[in-house]
Formats: sequence, structure tokens, C-alpha cells
Amino acid sequence: MLRLFTSRDTVEGSFDQRFATLKSIGEDRVKDSELELLLKKKSAPVCYVWCDPTPFMRISQGIITTLSVNKMVKSGYKVKILMADWIAQMNRNIGGNLSEMRTIGLYNIEMWKAAGMALDRVEIVWLSDEISRLADEYWPLAIDVARKTTVSIIKRCCGRDLIEEFTAADIFYLSFQCATILFQKVDIWLLGMDQHEANLLAREYCKRVKRRNKPVAVSHKKLPNLLQYPEEEHRRNPFLAIFMDDSTVDISRKIKHAFCPPKLAEGNPCLEYIKYIILPWYGKFEVVREKEDGGNKTFLSMEELTADYVSGVLHPGDMKLALANSLIKILQPVYDHFKSNAEAKKALQGIEKYYKI
Repeated sequence: MLRLFTSRDTVEGSFDQRFATLKSIGEDRVKDSELELLLKKKSAPVCYVWCDPTPFMRISQGIITTLSVNKMVKSGYKVKILMADWIAQMNRNIGGNLSEMRTIGLYNIEMWKAAGMALDRVEIVWLSDEISRLADEYWPLAIDVARKTTVSIIKRCCGRDLIEEFTAADIFYLSFQCATILFQKVDIWLLGMDQHEANLLAREYCKRVKRRNKPVAVSHKKLPNLLQYPEEEHRRNPFLAIFMDDSTVDISRKIKHAFCPPKLAEGNPCLEYIKYIILPWYGKFEVVREKEDGGNKTFLSMEELTADYVSGVLHPGDMKLALANSLIKILQPVYDHFKSNAEAKKALQGIEKYYKI
């Protein structure tokens, strides 16, 4: 099992330390003052982590989520992962029945297990079970959210105004996300950037209906596409990102073709991968070079790495090779897990049809 905790991650209970941990996880936060007030009142807040089951799990959902969950558990938060299986049925790329969504969710859980998530200290909650159990709370709320939200707002929030085939499911999707955020008994939400708009809509809804206790949320970092000019987001171009099930060859090829102009840090996806995956995982980034090219060097911070890259001391080729090798090492336990573990093999068999499309 990989060791994901370091002395830097240890939180001993003070407000400042707990708040710093939360800030290090959340790329985007809605009003830090609300987080501060909450953390001062509760030493062990309940944090729900949103997960949309997917047969195509990107490294951001697999590794960044694992790092974030483990940091929160270590900090004393009571973490629950909400598997949004009911809503995932409406996803135009993987839509299906609840049984299929549950199968995909189990596959995602095996991914986290392989990555080293502290699942023994995390509760898995299935949205379909929650809606069945609390239908008298969920459906009136979902209907009221939909009734008080215009189609133009939905399209703007979803970023779907450029998609020709805008379906009724696209309209319901955001309303259901919003209702899910509002009806769960939770202190803090840890959301993907895909749920960021739903959270803003939930807060606006609370304001309109004069509901107290607006949802408090932080959002994960969304890694940029590896390609400079990617295909549209709703299509699965395998070169857009590193996926949790990528082979050694896949990773090397994707990083080799990634957009990484010399001396340019802004908008460079390779630097983003190092910042949000490699450094948090290892605490360092090791570059192996020939002596005539400067020799081996270990970077301990993004500031140091960025300075060398922008100055030209660090060549894109050397950085890409080091990045690919680091990613391969991180994902090797995932490959081994699905090769040797019986439950993981069964979960993989359950989603194989999605790779035949």
C-alpha cells in the first residue's frame, strides 16, 4: 500500500490547521467566512464528496480525490462519498439503468481502493438509496427547484447553449443536482468543478426562498486538457487526459503529444499535472538528465520548477519524460490491483461493454 500521508499533512485539531487543510484541497470556495464559522463550531464536520460514476475515470477523479479524501480523514473530518448513480442515468455518454450505474460505481470504488484511499474510514452513500428512503423530502424539493429556475439559466450554467441537441434531461440534470446538494444532511460539500454551477444555483435558490444554512462547498481542481485544441468536451478523446486504467504505453504516448511549449508556464497542462498530481503525491518531482544537460535534479516546489522551465534551464522533453515516469509509478498499483484482485476483476468485467462502443 502506498504511503499517502506525510508530516506536512498532519493536522492536530487547531482551527488554523483544519482551515488550511480545507483550503489546500479546494480550488474554488464559496465565502471563506462561512467555512471559518463552520469550522469554529464543529471540530469534526461531515464532508460529502460528490462522485458521478463513470467507466472512464480520469486521474483527477481517481488520484486527486484520493489525496483529498485522505487529507480530510487525517484532519478529523467525517467523510462520506456520494455516488450519484441516480443522476448519472441521464449522462448522454454513459446513460443506462440504475443497475448499470451501480456496477460502474463499484468499479470506481475499486479504483480508489487500488490508489490507496482510506476507504475503511469513509462511508459510501448511494444517491438512489437516499432518494428511495427520503422520497417525500427529495421530490418536492427537486420540483420546486425546477419550478423556480428558468431554462435560460439552466443552459447558461450547463454550458450547453452551443450544443444543438439540448434535451429535457439536460434541463432536469442541474435541478436534480441542486436538490441533491440541498437535501443531504451535510456540513461541507467537496465537489468537482462540474457541480460548481449546481452549488451556486442551490445557494441562489436558498436566497429566493429565504432558506437558512446555504450549502457550504469547496471544489476540486479540474485538470486542463493535455491537447491545445481538443475535441468537444462531450466526446471521449483519449488524448485529452490521463485515465486511471491507462497502460504504460498510453501514458507515455499521451504525455509525449501533450501541449508543452518551451519556456511557457501559463496554460501548460504538463505543469498543472505536476502541481496537482506529482508534487502532492510524492512531495517532490525528480528529473533525470545527462550531465551535459544539467544532470539530475529534484524539485520540491512549483516555484522552483516553474522558474527553471521559464528560463529554459529545464527542457520540455526532460520534463515530459519525468512526468510520464512519475505517472506510470503512481498508476502501477491500479494495474496490479485489477490484474490480481478478484473483486476488481469482476468490477472491470461489468464495465467492459463501454470500451467496445
